[in-house]
Amino acid sequence: MAPQTKTSKGTSKNTPTLDRTPETSLTQRHDFPGSIRFPETDSVSRPTEAPASHSSSDTLPAIQIQDLTHPAGDTEGGSPSNPHASGSIRQYELPTQLRTLLPAVNTEGLRVHRGRIYAEVQYTTTTTVMVAWDEGLGTYRAMRSQEAQPSGPVLQFDPESNTWRVAEPRIISQPLESTVHRQADNTDDNPAQHHLQGPARTQPDAAPIYVDTQHYVWNEKANNHHGYVVLHRKMRRTDEVGPPLHHAFMDESGSFVSVEPSASRIDQPAELLTAWTDRDIWDLYGIQGAEITRFRSEAHSTGKKPLWATVRTQRMENAYLFDELYRWSGMDMDRDLFNSLLNHQNRTPAQWAEHLQSVTLHRSPSRPQTPLPSPPTPGSPSPRPSTPDTSGTADATLAYGDQRHYTWDLDKSNFHGYVEMQRKPGLNDNHGPLTQLAFREGASLIVVKATDYPIYKENVLRPFWRDIDIWNLYRIEGPDIVRFRREVALHQKPPAWVKQREYPSQREQLIDYLRLWTNPDSPLKTREQILARFQPYNLSVQQLIRLCKELSPTGQFKNLINDEMPGWVKTYQERTRLVTNEKLFEPFLPEIDAEIIQLRNQGEGTSLLKASLTEPFFQELLRLSGFKRNTHNYLYRTDIPAVFKVDDRTPFEIARPGAMVPRVVSAVGATSETPVSAMFSLKTAMDFANETRGVTGIEAHQTTSGTSTPPAQRIRFCYLLDTRNVEVVAGQDNRVYNPTRLERSSADGKTWFPSMKMEGHVSMSSIGFTSRRVWLVNSGMTRAATVEDIHLQALTHATGSDQNPADVIEARTRAGELNRDEYDGLIDEVANGGKRVIELPAGQDIFSDDIVFPPETITL
Repeated sequence: MAPQTKTSKGTSKNTPTLDRTPETSLTQRHDFPGSIRFPETDSVSRPTEAPASHSSSDTLPAIQIQDLTHPAGDTEGGSPSNPHASGSIRQYELPTQLRTLLPAVNTEGLRVHRGRIYAEVQYTTTTTVMVAWDEGLGTYRAMRSQEAQPSGPVLQFDPESNTWRVAEPRIISQPLESTVHRQADNTDDNPAQHHLQGPARTQPDAAPIYVDTQHYVWNEKANNHHGYVVLHRKMRRTDEVGPPLHHAFMDESGSFVSVEPSASRIDQPAELLTAWTDRDIWDLYGIQGAEITRFRSEAHSTGKKPLWATVRTQRMENAYLFDELYRWSGMDMDRDLFNSLLNHQNRTPAQWAEHLQSVTLHRSPSRPQTPLPSPPTPGSPSPRPSTPDTSGTADATLAYGDQRHYTWDLDKSNFHGYVEMQRKPGLNDNHGPLTQLAFREGASLIVVKATDYPIYKENVLRPFWRDIDIWNLYRIEGPDIVRFRREVALHQKPPAWVKQREYPSQREQLIDYLRLWTNPDSPLKTREQILARFQPYNLSVQQLIRLCKELSPTGQFKNLINDEMPGWVKTYQERTRLVTNEKLFEPFLPEIDAEIIQLRNQGEGTSLLKASLTEPFFQELLRLSGFKRNTHNYLYRTDIPAVFKVDDRTPFEIARPGAMVPRVVSAVGATSETPVSAMFSLKTAMDFANETRGVTGIEAHQTTSGTSTPPAQRIRFCYLLDTRNVEVVAGQDNRVYNPTRLERSSADGKTWFPSMKMEGHVSMSSIGFTSRRVWLVNSGMTRAATVEDIHLQALTHATGSDQNPADVIEARTRAGELNRDEYDGLIDEVANGGKRVIELPAGQDIFSDDIVFPPETITL
């Protein structure tokens, strides 16, 4: 009765109650030096760490280790090569109190717990022993928890009583591989070279080396990465009992298996394949030391599992293989969903192991795998892994570990701005370190290294500067911040090796510089306070650069005291009081143009330029930059080249009358004429077009004029409107630059204003936009053609009947057919015919100001 099924493995690092209990008094004990080495292995444990402090060696519990390879002439117990075990079954039975903790007996007289199998044995009374299948004998044999191969009495199943009985073995077959574990001899003079070029030396099913814990102590509270336990030889023990130190993994029985550590430090996650701990790799593949390092390197570079790493026989179960497949390809999925998808395929463990050979490593786009940085140049700040941009998502990815796996309290950040993040209970090192420190930037957190000084300001040089303020300007962290403080205190100026980070705008960078360096010996002011200090002077970027250069080490301007400003600043201030001199505004025009586009395309944010200038000066700048005000006192522009509109009308429906007419609205609009809702982002508009619901989110206040959309229609179209020289009221422009207008409600309270991100309203007359101003964008967002040309192209298709070809395509759309490809094909035909099309770069989000129209075609 060979074993048919296995249960899920136990992953707890705590010592299981079962299998850790000392053997009963009937069991003969044999003490061995340091570790028990099976003949099949030649692994060597080597000390790599200095002994750590631990509790008294004489009071720590010890695991009683049994002799599994008896000395010559000793016939106390059996072995895999000797099926005649003379030991009593009583030597293998579990204590009564532990039997009650096991699951119920199955139909084969077995209990299965944490991957171990226990048999109900009928002796003088019924008892329970741990067993393992002996392939050569074709039956189960009793075994001890520390054994890799069973050596106890042979058992025979009694189906009538559903129990097992001790029986004489009958050798049915015994392959050579089952009798002796053959270890490949390394005959190369250079073992390291042989290891790197040849197959793995460690056999996956090689017998483990157990540490005799009578002679060793360890810190049970240590939470090392990768599952390593560091065991130190007890005081007054000599080399006869073993080496001074063992690195070990705890197996599922709670025993310590001595292993060679890999190149990964046990106090931090691995740099490559962070989803794996060393114990995961060892447990599944039976490799250790340099071979784990090699495994990580090859898997990282090729994206696939090395062929030389094979799954251990003991781990050929779906539960273990699903764990491994999840690390390779499912880390972004819900774990239960991932397992259910695999279970649904009904594959055997052998089939899953074969599938594992072809699985490709999933590399998250939010956490790109990058080459290791080159060594730093002398005097430069220490390198750190690049931190991905997490400003656009709530599930921001940290430098190591996903933000979703941590909890924190923003109200408990310390003086230097560090937020302590704690890994959620129940998660292991695969999900990131136990604790991390991060700085807050906007709505996201960015993980950083900590400094080695206390959190209180009195204990550091330049005590009024917080770490977060230094990091914000220079993007240095940890030891580099300590070094920065020391050199600034010594030389009274920024060190040459630090560089200011790139900011969204140069003005923002200069304001942060002034904030830091005008307050070296006093509490830092907020950015708002710094802006308020310099706002009355209406300084351009070039003038702020000049001001920064004139700062003295004390934070004052040269030859001045307190907050006095240089004479040229005061002179310039007087000139800006008269806003009629347009030359004064020329340095600001490129700056405000860039800010307008950034705010409009993001759909959110504030104006640093507005906060830097006096109100009269800024209002005149708005006018000179191209803003106008309509009768409703809303800001609008006429130089926005295009917007994107979602509509359920087909291109033929617009082309037949020669115009897109506005639909009737029931509310007062923010535009001079009828408002038409549109977006400044093509991707956002296309997302609305592809939604299964209607476009009520965009035009909630509009009512349809003319025929309504048939219920069966499933396609909505994304149009590009040519808005050159047309009034466009952008929602974000008014929210940032015209907030007082929005705060005043209209008399009837029904004003319809762009409310969504990146939304604007186009002012459209009753005759609408001509069909030459309306372009249909294809479903791939790579090309657009006018609805007029698309309609004419459709009419060239012969149908073999009197039906209008455009009407046929339109009818299929109205009937609910998803025939986008027909419209895409017409756009391509227009392009191939040499007519006007707009080519759009694939894979990029296109905004209104990115659109460049081709010249009109002149025909004679």
